[in-house]
Amino acid sequence: MIYNMDCITGAKQHLQDESIDLLIADPPYNLGFGGTTQTKTKKPRFNIIANDQLHPRDYQRFTFQWLREAYRVLKPGRHIYVFIDWRMYPLLYLWMQRVGFTIKNCLVWNKVHMGMGWQYRYQHEFIIFAVKGKNKARRVSNRRATDIWPIPRIASQKTIHPTEKPAKLMEGIILNSSEEGETVADFFLGSGPTVEAANKLGRKITGFEIDEVYFNLARQR
Repeated sequence: MIYNMDCITGAKQHLQDESIDLLIADPPYNLGFGGTTQTKTKKPRFNIIANDQLHPRDYQRFTFQWLREAYRVLKPGRHIYVFIDWRMYPLLYLWMQRVGFTIKNCLVWNKVHMGMGWQYRYQHEFIIFAVKGKNKARRVSNRRATDIWPIPRIASQKTIHPTEKPAKLMEGIILNSSEEGETVADFFLGSGPTVEAANKLGRKITGFEIDEVYFNLARQR
């Protein structure tokens, strides 16, 4: 079941303690994504993502709120994957530790094709890989998997969300960190690649998206 609401309120209302087998989060990076000019009419293709232009203190408060909910609902020893930009990585790393997560690695999503930028063009994003607590953790199913994931990004003219992730990327996460029939939660659904991947792989999916337009796109997947 997915919900058109923010993940903090949604988790409090709909998710029980230690009920989630795998949690995925692609939160706002607080960099104002979505408002860039990408069309011949000089109008932005997308609106600014919700909660992506907050005062630093407000962003920290917002992040701690959803991280605490993520920690509450995740089963002990289970995995959480959090997408983050390099500019916010150091802060999120520390904040996740303060909430109680044990950081295991930093995965690098190699988008294969270069993106925007002037001094070294962007071609990757970080994914913080962590577990709940400090006791025995579930092992990833693919023991040969490395921390570099070369998966082509979606061409900019085909995206339906400003920070859209390929469903194939979510499939890799789900296969490595859950079993068929288990429950996957996505706290920031966007246009729904996790929904598509979970349905394809036989996992139960629950999640939240605050933007009604993107929620409706996710629901169609």
